[in-house]
Amino acid sequence: MRITEVSPVLLRGDESYGPRSGAAEAVDQGDWLLLVRVRTDAGLEGWSDVETLGPVAARVLSGPGMGALGFRGIAEETVGKDPLDIEGIWTDLYLATAYYGRRGVVMHCMSAVDNCLWSIRAQAAGVPLSEVLGGRRRDRLPAYASTLFRATPDENQAAAAGYARMGFRAVKFGWGGFGIDPGLDRENLAAIREALGPERELMVDPGWYVHDGGRPRVRTYAQTRAMLEIVADVVPYWVEDFVHPECPADYHQAKLEFPTLRFAAGEQQATIWDFRRLIHEGGVDVLQPDLSRCGGLTVAKAVAAEAERAGREIVTHSWLTDLLHAYSLAYLATLHDAHWVEFNVAQSALSRGVVTTRLSLAADGTVAIPDGIGLGMAVDQEFIRSCQVVV
Repeated sequence: MRITEVSPVLLRGDESYGPRSGAAEAVDQGDWLLLVRVRTDAGLEGWSDVETLGPVAARVLSGPGMGALGFRGIAEETVGKDPLDIEGIWTDLYLATAYYGRRGVVMHCMSAVDNCLWSIRAQAAGVPLSEVLGGRRRDRLPAYASTLFRATPDENQAAAAGYARMGFRAVKFGWGGFGIDPGLDRENLAAIREALGPERELMVDPGWYVHDGGRPRVRTYAQTRAMLEIVADVVPYWVEDFVHPECPADYHQAKLEFPTLRFAAGEQQATIWDFRRLIHEGGVDVLQPDLSRCGGLTVAKAVAAEAERAGREIVTHSWLTDLLHAYSLAYLATLHDAHWVEFNVAQSALSRGVVTTRLSLAADGTVAIPDGIGLGMAVDQEFIRSCQVVV
């Protein structure tokens, strides 16, 4: 079996990222969405979404490369190879793109290709994806609702109460306008905690930068310390991704001052080398590989082994479509210890529309691991054609 095609499928929408007024749901990246399709001469194909700058990534995938190793194109380097040689292809692509890649958009594209190949491996074996990843250890996982902070305490309280009524056992509020006004931050968190009650967990994602006066800035350490003092009052399950991604040792410093808080990070990181830094330099409690950014399932499997040795929890970052949710669920199903899956409740029309049957929350607050052959999710070809733009 050989790979015959690696194609970017770029979709265009008319929604923009951000919170909405009142208790209305926030919206993820609804203006552009990139999917990747890998086809083989055996008629098998894999699909993956990618949380990246879609128009740029589409050209990275399909554009021509140069003659020298390190400047090759992703599609041209992949076509013709055995799709079952997933780890070998990952290494080939890393070397082939080393002088313009190694992280960022190129690694995001590699992640999507890698995910597609794992789906194809499972299809070729006639089994669910979780089986080729190491074997399923659970059939369901508790889901936490993942959303953005609203502007006022009343709006945040109403939103949190809504997620509780839906049956979520935990909720993560992030970004939005959090981190500018300490007094407002305290009121917003108190309102959310009151709505969730003691029986539901609260995760807080302050973001590693804030928009202040229309301009983004990174917090000083004094500002980070003040923010953590406020967050500590609501006893969060974790505090997420509040450190500059190039400075993982700052998590260790924060841990010395706030030993009772648990820190989570990883959505900004890629490759096993970055995650080793989070573990050994940062002492992060919860690792959050995003399968569309970290290097795909091949890297995530290596992260799982590293995390188990270090005694760290893994909860994937999956704030995109149900394709990414399904990849995350299949991966988390194989881990020795898994407590949560992130469930993006802020899906845009683009994110919602790419699959024919969406994943759903059960009455007990869990989501089932897809059990169909391969990824177990089908893309909606008609929807994709209606939103696709030529690259």
